[in-house]
Amino acid sequence: MMAILQRSFMLRTSDGVVEKVSIEEKFLDCAPYVSKSGLTFNGCFQLKRGELVPVRGLFRIFNEPLYRFSSRAKFTRELDVMKDFSLRFVREFSMSNALIYYDNYSVHVYDSFRRPVMLEDTPWAAQGHLFIYQLKVPIDLDDQLTTEENIFGHKVEFTKSVKAMWDALDGLYISPGTGFLVQTAEDVVVKISSPDHGEEEVSLPAGQYLFLHSPPRKNVD
Repeated sequence: MMAILQRSFMLRTSDGVVEKVSIEEKFLDCAPYVSKSGLTFNGCFQLKRGELVPVRGLFRIFNEPLYRFSSRAKFTRELDVMKDFSLRFVREFSMSNALIYYDNYSVHVYDSFRRPVMLEDTPWAAQGHLFIYQLKVPIDLDDQLTTEENIFGHKVEFTKSVKAMWDALDGLYISPGTGFLVQTAEDVVVKISSPDHGEEEVSLPAGQYLFLHSPPRKNVD
């Protein structure tokens, strides 16, 4: 069991789901999407050896897009046309390194990016599909205190007030699951209860912890 040292990372949980996590950093989630009709789509290409290769996963972004195009109308309804347009563009500007995000209405071209490592860390504790991971990253959470949280049917109760940061609401991004980050200045005991898994207590030393719940398998990308 080790502490996670990165702000942005991909994490394979013990139930086999790859979670993409970013904490107060610029990132790009390259989860691809194509509608049933095939006319609506989004995704990413990475320039590799002069060719555009579809990529997925999380990328840490260090600058604003080098180039950005957008339109009120759809550029195209054909994915092959979008790929051809993007390839002709990077060749025209003699780019050797590029990450391209695209959808029907826009194209963003990045030249400064990094793919985070894939972690397969052992959680500090777990109950069902709820996992607790220890973090050691320089984050200063706001003074938003809590003693109780609920996540996917799990009731999480802290014996002392802790600072909390939720995904979607604060600077924390988690996909495809959901979760929250807590920070405690002193040791605390957590009681986790659930109708499916009963009740258990976990001792957390002072520090930062990520509470992460994987999604139903049908929602996993």
